[in-house]
Amino acid sequence: MSETTPESTPPAAEPAASEEPAASATDSGSAPLGPAGEKALDEWKRRARDAERLSKSQATKLKELEDRDKTDLQKASEALSAAEKRAASLVQRAVRAEVRALAAGTFADPEDAAVYLNTSDFVDDEGEVDGKGIQKALADLLKRKPHLAKEQAPPSFDGGARTTASAPADMNALIRSKAGLG
Repeated sequence: MSETTPESTPPAAEPAASEEPAASATDSGSAPLGPAGEKALDEWKRRARDAERLSKSQATKLKELEDRDKTDLQKASEALSAAEKRAASLVQRAVRAEVRALAAGTFADPEDAAVYLNTSDFVDDEGEVDGKGIQKALADLLKRKPHLAKEQAPPSFDGGARTTASAPADMNALIRSKAGLG
């Protein structure tokens, strides 16, 4: 009998305990974690920020240590390769901008033209952009995919400019004009 008494008491106590935090969480508007959960969450957030700062500082220290052991030639070659990558990226951005600018007049979405064309085809060895080649490629693209073109305005069936009717003439004015008197 002593076994049945403890078993029946804890289940009754558990729902009452679980209902109170839920009710207080909804009443007070705080998170359902409770004060202990909030405290733990704040601690983990603080630890994550500290770990991120530590990771960044260790990465910079590692970079400094690696750079210390390099020769000037290695440093210069790395700087050169980084500069070349940036230059290539900027040239590609310039070509995409040129494609979008030239496609703005004829394409519904100029971004589509940049997607369908291989932008590296329009750059020479010196990094110059071939504008005429882009125009030809855009015209060819519109021939192959006419659904990319801007919708043309519907034709106007307006007959042109109209003039207002002159004031109605009276009979005396008509007789004078025919007789050449007026």
